[in-house]
Amino acid sequence: MNHAREKQTVKDFFYKLYLSYIPNKRDNLKQIIIKVFFLVSLITLIVSAGYLTNYFLSAKKQDNIIDEGRTVWHSASSATTESGDPAPSPSVNELMLQENGDFKGWITISGTKVDNPIYQTTNNEFYLTHNQKKQKSVYGALFFDCNNTITEENTDKNLIVYGHHMKNGSMFANLTKYKSLSFYKEHPTIEFSTLYKTSTYKIYAAFVLNASKSDDNGYIYNISRQSFINEDDFNSWTAEAFERSLINTGVDVNIDDNIITLVTCTYDFDDARFIVMARETREGEDTAVDTSSASANPSPRYPKRWYDDRKIDYPFD
Repeated sequence: MNHAREKQTVKDFFYKLYLSYIPNKRDNLKQIIIKVFFLVSLITLIVSAGYLTNYFLSAKKQDNIIDEGRTVWHSASSATTESGDPAPSPSVNELMLQENGDFKGWITISGTKVDNPIYQTTNNEFYLTHNQKKQKSVYGALFFDCNNTITEENTDKNLIVYGHHMKNGSMFANLTKYKSLSFYKEHPTIEFSTLYKTSTYKIYAAFVLNASKSDDNGYIYNISRQSFINEDDFNSWTAEAFERSLINTGVDVNIDDNIITLVTCTYDFDDARFIVMARETREGEDTAVDTSSASANPSPRYPKRWYDDRKIDYPFD
């Protein structure tokens, strides 16, 4: 008897729930509208909660994957032999290559979340949608341009590294901190490694660039150049980077320097990019940068779209 009574109570409960929240023939038009609105709101809430839960779980998973790599990289990099000398550098590369054979380098920028491995494959699409374990991920991974040559015998003078601008500040999002003079003054260098070399690079330019020719009178500044006709051609190329730079860094660059060019998205206008360019510390040169004379560029060159969106006359021919 008790069991039957309990079943009837449960049945009554769900029937009352049905009458209260699901449109039925007993309802008038107003009640139907209210219930439909409630159900739509409830479904929206559930979908949004599911999306946010998935977003944060994905972010946590991605952070854990990157942290694992950082632990391996920094632990192995700082390892020493019994004599106290640095351990052979290939060991850390071997560990990273065991996880992913596409591993080609590492980059660390103090004051940012940039402390990541860099990969390279035969195209520039794969690591936009796959993480360092080659798993599907909206975070992707940092990667070298597929056209860059990076070997022990021959490495390009200008290495291009791409990374997403994630809302949680991961990947290359923090590159946009270099829009700030004060941030640049505190963090003017980059620690950068390939499989064959580790160096300190000095940032010499940081600027907003268009990805579409239509956003700058049919022109895109070629940040990927590798070869130059002569020194004047190289100097003309770097002069444009200095003209565009939001900061007058005071760091010089010459045709014999090795350069890294970092690329991410920025939201100054649709499909805009933020670029940070740095050159390797020269032999015998202090790795520190004197930033006392660095200053904000009062009139950096932006793509024409930037001026159009702000109703400002384009000041460049």
